[in-house]
Amino acid sequence: MGRFFGVPLYFAPSWILIAALITATYGGVVYEAVDGLSRSVSYLIALAFAVALALCVLLHELGHVGVSLALGRPVRRVVIFLLGGISEIEGDIERPRDELLVSLAGPLVSLAVAGGSWLGYEATSPGSIAEVFWFLLLWSNLIVAVFNLLPGLPLDGGRVLRAVVWGATRSHLTGTRVAAWAGRIIAILVVLPGLFTRSENWSLGTAVFSAILGAFIWIGATQSLRAAEVSDRVPDLRLARLMRPGLMVHADVSVAEAIRRTWESNARGLIVIDRADTPQAIVDEQRLGAVPIDQRPWVRVVDVSRPLQPGLVLPANLAGNDLLNAVRATPATEYLVVYPDGAPAGILASADLAAALTGPRL
Repeated sequence: MGRFFGVPLYFAPSWILIAALITATYGGVVYEAVDGLSRSVSYLIALAFAVALALCVLLHELGHVGVSLALGRPVRRVVIFLLGGISEIEGDIERPRDELLVSLAGPLVSLAVAGGSWLGYEATSPGSIAEVFWFLLLWSNLIVAVFNLLPGLPLDGGRVLRAVVWGATRSHLTGTRVAAWAGRIIAILVVLPGLFTRSENWSLGTAVFSAILGAFIWIGATQSLRAAEVSDRVPDLRLARLMRPGLMVHADVSVAEAIRRTWESNARGLIVIDRADTPQAIVDEQRLGAVPIDQRPWVRVVDVSRPLQPGLVLPANLAGNDLLNAVRATPATEYLVVYPDGAPAGILASADLAAALTGPRL
């Protein structure tokens, strides 16, 4: 839809659903509130309100973006979707103060928009279309601000809570755990009223929407917790500890013979070398295992290997974020690890790296 200081702005197709729901819901509200208004005009005004509310949500997100950019944190994009908006800030925020400032910026913008809507409401004639329109914007922005300030991830209030706990404990992971569990509690509290409350204003749509919103909060809180647990392990990553011992074989060796040699040498990976014993390729473990047993004596190991590219060769001293960035740059199932002099040191399997980040701590 455009750019804000270079940050692309998007409206997801799912926004059309919430716009249609708002139009259908508030068309009747406008019709009852303004005398002499036709049904068609009422629904047009409700549609205009849906568009205006989306722009208010966009302003909320731009509050986050503006503070993030001012703090030197790049933002990948902003997306407005079914349940609100999201600002995709690149990388992890490194200081609790920065997280606090970025998180508060969005709700403060929504409160400012609510204040402007109140001024518009006060300046219009009672019972007019403009009064109803400003009234709806006033309360919707107040709801956006207050709801987002609830102290649980992935809401802005959850990030505020994380920043406070992070600053007090000096632990980003502890802050995330507290805020994520708070978010899960909020998710349950959002779902329960929609399922069990019965009143004149209750409908099946209310129950479904509360269930979707609760699920969104629960999933967001869980993802935030998992991401924080992974980030907490990154500094301890050492390629020298993760690499597997590798066995060097020539290209014309059969798969059956290569597997036999691997078992005998207790190796856990295969490196294809040329006649000068220079590494040329690395064997793909998945493709190796996929070769039928009866065909392994006739299939050459080079046929299930991946030629070495610069990104598939990693120095043995890589660690932490440098290791992750190197793997992200060239996704693969296996990598050749070399010593400073270029001699093969072993093999890194991406499965081993994933286990080190997400598996049980040893």
